[in-house]
Amino acid sequence: MMAEQYQVAPPVFTLVPLNTASRRAIENPINNYHQQTFENNIIGLWLSFDGTDKEEYTIGRNRECDIYLPEQKGFRGAISDLHAAFRIVPETGAVLLIDYSEHGLTSPFAPSSSNSSSHAGFTIKFRGDSRSVLVALGINSRIAFGRDNHYQFEIRWHSDGLYGFRKDEPYSLGPRQARHRRYVQKDEVGGGAYGSVVSALDITNGRLMAVKRFHNLSGKNLVFATREMANLFKINNDRSIQHEHILQILESAGGGDKDNWGEIFMPLKAGNLKLLVETTPDLVEAEVANVVLRQMLLALQCIASHKIVHRDIKPENILLDYNDDGSYHFCLGDFGLSNDPKLARTVAGTEPFMAPEVFHRQPQSTKVDIWSLFATYIWVYNTQGFRRLCTRFGAGKIHDWLNQIARLPEHSRVRNMANFNPKTRPSASDQLKTLDADEDDEGGYGDDGGSDGLPYHPGAGDDEVGDELASDFQNAMRLNGDSGIGYGPDSGEVAETPEVPWFEPYMENVNMNYHWENNEQGPSDVGARYMMSPMGGHSDQDDPRGDPQAFVLPYGDTYGPAEETGSGTVVPDQWTQRPLMTEEEPVYQDTQRRRHHKGKQKG
Repeated sequence: MMAEQYQVAPPVFTLVPLNTASRRAIENPINNYHQQTFENNIIGLWLSFDGTDKEEYTIGRNRECDIYLPEQKGFRGAISDLHAAFRIVPETGAVLLIDYSEHGLTSPFAPSSSNSSSHAGFTIKFRGDSRSVLVALGINSRIAFGRDNHYQFEIRWHSDGLYGFRKDEPYSLGPRQARHRRYVQKDEVGGGAYGSVVSALDITNGRLMAVKRFHNLSGKNLVFATREMANLFKINNDRSIQHEHILQILESAGGGDKDNWGEIFMPLKAGNLKLLVETTPDLVEAEVANVVLRQMLLALQCIASHKIVHRDIKPENILLDYNDDGSYHFCLGDFGLSNDPKLARTVAGTEPFMAPEVFHRQPQSTKVDIWSLFATYIWVYNTQGFRRLCTRFGAGKIHDWLNQIARLPEHSRVRNMANFNPKTRPSASDQLKTLDADEDDEGGYGDDGGSDGLPYHPGAGDDEVGDELASDFQNAMRLNGDSGIGYGPDSGEVAETPEVPWFEPYMENVNMNYHWENNEQGPSDVGARYMMSPMGGHSDQDDPRGDPQAFVLPYGDTYGPAEETGSGTVVPDQWTQRPLMTEEEPVYQDTQRRRHHKGKQKG
């Protein structure tokens, strides 16, 4: 169910005395304003955040505090002038207990064993240097102030706030495997082979965050999860790598040598690029594409300077938030496939966005991210219907198509990002300089002739490949009953076609499969039935992975509905680990498909 179904009133609660000292404090005339009598003549202090602009109730020995606690006899200074407070977080309705005391004499506490019949739920202490902690129904129901817990109270809730949280069952706290609870789980917003992504309330500050949970992992899946955690820690712990367009990590749990689980705590974003593009009716695609391009180039410039290659740039992994003025703010996330360029030696990524040298198992550098960003840029821009049609072609034809798209006048300034030769692709820094240059500069980096590593040269070769792509394009459209739709810049509007899922073919011996016949089953399920790609995939000769009977999981949104989509990066049951040459800058190798010409062959 959606969070809107669980809207509740702002927090209202009563402090009920648990010992003689607290009863006397409540009965003090200075506290008359908040006094209220309950059943059995119990007097408590009524505190409400409903119908008021007040965001904090203060507690201390100063008579100006909302709740007055007299100094402890025999313990001078045990109660500070401003000792503690209850503060609401307006965005979430969470109430925090704040410790302002000079000696840290504010504390949630659990009932003694002799009073175990009174269920107090979870007791969560202050963590480290943080002096705030959540109080809610079943969470920190008992609190004490002063030396030796002199003043003891129980919190009885009339409404505990926590807007959008279910109220028909106890709150779920996590991480479950850890000794210390860190958050209250809200909704599951994504999932996949590795585990799930949930929105959660940070127990320390009462704000929402995202928790990426890797659970019950083993083998390569565990390697994948711990690699992402290590990569994010490397990026976030090194101040020189921290960047406004790279996803921040707040904290993590698990992921140790003996753990088969791990959790990453991250800021909760509004969504991702894929969700934005597919759900915004009047999106100005070119504007969004250019914003994404510049912001992601800044992120890639940062990680490239630290010899990190991401290897999985795609719309799902570009997270969205909004600036104060309503403009888009994108962050690069999901570093599970990233490597130092010297260690990048596997086929990994997502095929419509995968660089040629990755697909063909050639040495990899940070330039693979430049190609993938160009493919993402074109996906948003939707040139020639690329967004809908890229899933109907094999990687080789997608590479050819992107290269031809790059030659169009409207993409002149990003043209060289689609160079087949990674040595002649611009770096992120070079491409940023090109974008900042005069509008009349059509390339800015290298030249776009045959010497730049493009697989085509002026003459008959272009026509041959162009004709082949045009034929494939028309065949793809006819699968849905469309006809007469050409391929090229003058072909007009592309007919509306059903969405088909992308996929992540980086398992061993994988061919293409874009459609499920049974969405409830996956390749590991006994009896699952699959349908071949409508394009038939590569031939064995073209596809270095070979086996035409192998299939891969489709994937979906990182922040999409959990029951419908997977994570941004699905981890396959089998992992491709085929060694490659590794260099800081790869040596270009021709990866064109061989063309067969009629006529006499040289022997």
